[in-house]
Amino acid sequence: MKDGAPTKPSAAKRVIAPALILAFSVVIFIGLINNQPTLKTTVKEPVPVAVRALDVRLAPMQLRVSSEGNVQPSVETKLVAQVAGEVIELSSSLVAGGNFSKGDILLKLDPRDYEIALSRSQATLSRAQAEQRFATEEITRIRSLYGDELVSIAELQSAERLLAVANAASDDAAAAVKRASVDLERTVFTAPFNGRVRAEDVDIGQFLSKGAMIATLYDTDRLQVRLPLADAQLAYLDPSYAQTGISGEEPANVVLTANYAGDRQSWSAKLLRTEGDISTKSRFLHVIVAVTETLNSNGVRLPVGLFVNAVIDGRTVDNLVSIPRTALRPDNSVMVIDDSDKLHFRDVSVFKLSDNDVLISEGLASGERISISPLQFVVEGMPVTVID
Repeated sequence: MKDGAPTKPSAAKRVIAPALILAFSVVIFIGLINNQPTLKTTVKEPVPVAVRALDVRLAPMQLRVSSEGNVQPSVETKLVAQVAGEVIELSSSLVAGGNFSKGDILLKLDPRDYEIALSRSQATLSRAQAEQRFATEEITRIRSLYGDELVSIAELQSAERLLAVANAASDDAAAAVKRASVDLERTVFTAPFNGRVRAEDVDIGQFLSKGAMIATLYDTDRLQVRLPLADAQLAYLDPSYAQTGISGEEPANVVLTANYAGDRQSWSAKLLRTEGDISTKSRFLHVIVAVTETLNSNGVRLPVGLFVNAVIDGRTVDNLVSIPRTALRPDNSVMVIDDSDKLHFRDVSVFKLSDNDVLISEGLASGERISISPLQFVVEGMPVTVID
């Protein structure tokens, strides 16, 4: 080896150094593996969902049926001239919308022709009665003479015939007087009931012929409402309505309500009957409700044509429970809460379904609790927290 030449490491050193480094790394890795911390896994307890509960109480319950319709008069009549004549007097109430009371004079015709006819018929009756008295006295005289054989049978028969003619003439004259009196009375038109004028077609001085239309009147004390019902709703009413169309006992009570005169008003009514036929177009059965109190407690009279909501009292059914509609699931089941505050599905029988409530007839017992909170994700046995 010459002076100043670089010294090359031996082959043994080149192998030993990397081996030592690798061995040291392995020792450190093994030490880290053996001394790593142990991870403990825990199962998280589910958080109970807060729900509102309803205590089930089975009890008899009166059913009610809702519908709506327009108020109509029960009695509406056409005022027609029964005799001819000139209008000489016209009531201020005889206008469209006018109110009148029973017995009010609505219209008068010129009565002079009928007064003359009555006087003539009375004179004819007086003459006929005089002839009748003479014939009666004559038959009495002839019969006495006939008994003494002073007159013939022909004279007796002639006297009897004259009496029969006189009696008939007297009866005819009396009928003529009655007819003239009726015609005279018909020149004055009086209101047949408490009511209102729907329409009129008459003026003062107008000549009315017999049968001429004068006005249309309706009774404001007798009103009715025609209500449509689905045939299934008849199951909630007294069975007599479905069988005969009328109430078997006391007519069902009805409450009519509407927004009128700036306030919520109500009137009492009675369910009288059904019309019997189901409409082929709407598949509804119509019932007739009679208004018993057209003037309510607020002093507001029920107007004809008003659109009203009606609630009809139906029959009473035992062992029913009413729950909010939110408590009923789409498959006709409810969620029962057990003593451990866990949910369980329960199938129920729906008796009646309305917008806000559901009547349940089977599937629940008194004392049980059901959830009335609308839950989307529910599993059998899920724990809950019941809140007030």
